Amino acid sequence: MHESIDWPRPPRPRNRRRFFIIILVILAVIFFGGRTSLSYYVDLLWFRSLGLWARLLENTEPSVGNLRGFCCRHFLILYGSFLALKRAHLPDLPEGHTIVIGGQPVKLPVEPVLRLIALGASLAIAAATGAAMIAEWPTFALFWYAPQTTSVVDPNFW
Repeated sequence: MHESIDWPRPPRPRNRRRFFIIILVILAVIFFGGRTSLSYYVDLLWFRSLGLWARLLENTEPSVGNLRGFCCRHFLILYGSFLALKRAHLPDLPEGHTIVIGGQPVKLPVEPVLRLIALGASLAIAAATGAAMIAEWPTFALFWYAPQTTSVVDPNFW
């Protein structure tokens, strides 16, 4: 039986599902991050109108550095733990699974999928802990830079 090959190939239809997912992600970012972004933008306009742009940078620089520091530390700790666990249990992991697609066997490797899952989970958890620490930055700064006296105990840090 002869197979016909169309040349040039017909144009592929646009992938509407991918477009829908991209739009959905953009809308989710706007919905969940819009309020915070708008708050920062209003602060930016207010500080600029007063001529206190440098003061705004002084106030936001420690919290941004704090976010970066906590994100990096948590990512390195989590991803390093995942890699150590993978290395410790590598003999227990299967080489891959074979599935049949269209009558043809396809071997799916396990190790790259585990690495991708570990990377994604580490990034997500690191971003969440960094965001949580930014929210608690004033409390952390009060604790860290508090005067070292023993006569008065702050009930918030007891």
